[in-house]
Amino acid sequence: MAPTPTAVYKQATAEAPAENVPLPVMPVVAKEKSKEGLEAFAEYWYALVDYGYETGDPEPLKAISGSGCSVGEHFYSLLESGFDDQDWMAGSFVDVRDVHSDFILTPSGSYQVLIQITQEELEYYGPGGVDYGPSDGIQSPIVQLIEASYQNNYWHAMLVENI
Repeated sequence: MAPTPTAVYKQATAEAPAENVPLPVMPVVAKEKSKEGLEAFAEYWYALVDYGYETGDPEPLKAISGSGCSVGEHFYSLLESGFDDQDWMAGSFVDVRDVHSDFILTPSGSYQVLIQITQEELEYYGPGGVDYGPSDGIQSPIVQLIEASYQNNYWHAMLVENI
């Protein structure tokens, strides 16, 4: 019996959207209630952001995020406009440069982690060779804060904001 061929991942280009984008898998350590677990969770959160930019699918990120965070809402809005009709996005990958948490319980019962990131330009395309032009990425590193709670044996990003 011949092996079943696996679908090959193709990064988005000006000619076509990404294909066969693998859904990031949460690392085992990211499920632990520990400093290392929280930091791994933060990196996984940004892997899901990249997944959304490639696929237009915000649901995996929404599943581990609170509903009132400004960074999340901005991200969902970008996806909605970037994947309107048969449009797609390319580039826009987030580079997580550093992650740090002191792992101290806040008065609100959550933990905080700081993430230093940069981001490529966001490129917008449509069928038939339409190029809507790029939007600025984040060339100089910025720091974002994730405030997360640990519930039912997993982390949940309650708030993500720029510092």
